[in-house]
Order: sequence, then C-alpha cells, then structure tokens
Amino acid sequence: MVIEMEKYTQGSILYGLRSQYYEGIKCYGVIITARCEIAQSKAKVIHLLSAISLQDWVCLELFPKAFNDYLHNDILGPINQWAKDNGLDFDTLLEFGPEKVLINIKADEKLKKKTFEKLEQSVQKWESWSKLTERCSMKNRVKLLNGDLSKRKSAILKDLLCERFPNEFCFLPHKARSGQSEIMTDGLVVNLKDIIQISPEEIEEIERNGFDCSEILKHENGNSELERLNAKYFLEHSDDFVMFDGIIKSPWIEHLLQNFSNAFARIGVETLSNSELSAFCDAYKVDN
Repeated sequence: MVIEMEKYTQGSILYGLRSQYYEGIKCYGVIITARCEIAQSKAKVIHLLSAISLQDWVCLELFPKAFNDYLHNDILGPINQWAKDNGLDFDTLLEFGPEKVLINIKADEKLKKKTFEKLEQSVQKWESWSKLTERCSMKNRVKLLNGDLSKRKSAILKDLLCERFPNEFCFLPHKARSGQSEIMTDGLVVNLKDIIQISPEEIEEIERNGFDCSEILKHENGNSELERLNAKYFLEHSDDFVMFDGIIKSPWIEHLLQNFSNAFARIGVETLSNSELSAFCDAYKVDN
C-alpha cells in the first residue's frame, strides 16, 4: 500500500489520522513544519494540520451551517418577528427549544388567531426538522443537502471556495496534489485550527513501511502496539492502514501556509516561556 515518493517534507500528506474534530473519520494530515527543519533533522516534532475530503466536509461541516441558515431564514422567520414585537432576544429565545417557545407564544394574549396559527406552524416545523437532523446519518444528510438544503449548500460551498472561512478552513483542489493514489477522490479541506504533532521517529517509520493493522497483529506484541497507535491513527479493522499519500505542490502549499499563518502568526516556532518573556522585557532598554 505504500507509495514510492521522495522523503517526507513540508506539504507531504499522511492518510489514516484521527482528529479531535472528526470522530470516526479517517483523516489526512498535511505537514506544515519548515522544509529546512526537516531536511536538517532539527525538528523535535513534526506539525501537521488535519484535513478531510470535500465530500466529508460537506456532510460534517457544511450540513449544520446549511441547516442553521435554513432554520433561521425559512422556518423561524415568524418567531423572530414575534420576538422583536415583544422586545425579546431571538437568540436567547431559541435556547429554550420548540416546546417552551410555544408555551411563551400561547401566553401572549394579544395574538390574533391567524398570527398564532402561523407561529404554531413555525414551531411544529422547527420541532420536526430538529428531530430529523438529530443524529442524522450521512445518507440522510446527503439527501437533505441535495433537496431542501440545496440552495444553502451551494451558497456555503461558494463561501469555502472563495475563502470566506479564513481562520477555519482552507480548500485545496484536486490539482493541488501530486502523487496521489486511488484513495483520494476529490479536493481536501484543511482544518486550520487542528494542529497534530507526531515525532520524527514515528513519521520516518510510517515513511518506510506504513502502519498496516493486519501486519501489526502478526507481531508478538501486536495487540498492545495497536492499542497505542490507535489513539492517534485509525487502525480499528484488519484492512485499516496509515501511509503517506502524495504531496501538496507549490504554490498551493505556500497558499495553505499563508492561510495558517494569518490565523496563528507562527509556523513551527516555539513560543517563549513567561519567564523568558519577563526577563527580556525587564532587561530591554530603548537606545537614545
């Protein structure tokens, strides 16, 4: 399963990672540690940003955004107007949930029958949609995204491609990669907030042989080794594996790093400790 490629470097893509943001999803990791640090073996740890396929991003990240937009604009409009008319904070009201909001509406004795019916219908739609989307399967999410949520999906997808999530995500199209295998099917969306650290020794081991669940189980201490690795890598089943799978080429890797640096200011640079900062500031004198 391992692809022949040059030594790992900035932009190399690792497949089979776990991410705190995407439970149960086999993620990618894009190395962002400086090339010179890797080439000169100066890096104490290798930093990666997690990434998922565009398809997974649409289902996991875009879906709740699309649903929230649809809820606020297509379903809760009457309730929003009623809240304004009564001097209520709409966002705070929504935290009560459909049932308690309906109780508050019923308590409004000034409401006309037609207005109340409209509000009641809005609450019922809110309740049914909330139940529909709660623990919604990927299959049903796809169905909704291609149905009632299609307009919202298109708008948010355009926001991603036009880089309107500057401190959250960076989209890398299929053409940004080279050396990819059949497991890569579409573009990658990099999570700029999710920095993963891996030791150079472990990275080099993956580069040499990869991690293959079925092969690891053949070893005498295979179960314990899998238990250790499975905390960071996706190695739950016999056909699971971890390997390098291509590289983000120039100028796309520079584009990714620019997006990341805009959000975090430093790339692979250790922050000074509080004592070091205090010592420097106390000792610093302004020249005449």
